[in-house]
Amino acid sequence: MRIAYLTLSVAIACSLFSIAPALGVNQARDVSSGSLLAAAASPTAVARPDRSRQAITLERRNDWNGLLELGRQWTQAEPRNATAWFVLGRALGALNRYLEAIAAYRRDLDLDPGDVYARNNLGNLYRDSGQLVQAMQTYRDAVRVNPDYLPAWHNLGLTYYRLKGPAGVSQALQRLRLSDLELADAWYKLAIEYSQSHDERIAQEAVEVLRGLSDGRRQRMFEVLLAGE
Repeated sequence: MRIAYLTLSVAIACSLFSIAPALGVNQARDVSSGSLLAAAASPTAVARPDRSRQAITLERRNDWNGLLELGRQWTQAEPRNATAWFVLGRALGALNRYLEAIAAYRRDLDLDPGDVYARNNLGNLYRDSGQLVQAMQTYRDAVRVNPDYLPAWHNLGLTYYRLKGPAGVSQALQRLRLSDLELADAWYKLAIEYSQSHDERIAQEAVEVLRGLSDGRRQRMFEVLLAGE
């Protein structure tokens, strides 16, 4: 399954209308690249309605070169605007210019560490460029920032399966079962059953458990799952 990026339209709309995006089944299915609408929902993001609308239009047309030019102009004019860097990262990522896109999203996160949408997309770029451990760590950071952000949980499970394979996931689950059977069962559903079946109902059930964890319990889970990484 290809994991989609959060699109610009989701990221920017939230900024313009001051609402959180409703991320349902379709975005869980395609959560690689984040939208500008979602990015602009970040607390420090400063949306410019004219540039935002232009960015959304270019994205919907798949005009990545046009979006790249807009992103360059915007970041030069407003270098401390996190949304501008999200736009630039979105365009560069769509053009498979991974190193430059990673740098753009990291600049976004320097300005707005709470931008979960940029973290999700950054994780996808690490994944797509073969840096699976870094991708896992970035998705982990995304759910630390916002445990309710479902696409990052989905990406976490799918990438973990890709990184470890069935045997590696089973070994980690055995270690996890020693301390937390409920958590081990949820992770099995997300990292194995969902990765193999792509059944969103399975993922949703698992995420309902995972998103409700305390910070301490979540930290212990990651210590087990990412041991040695």
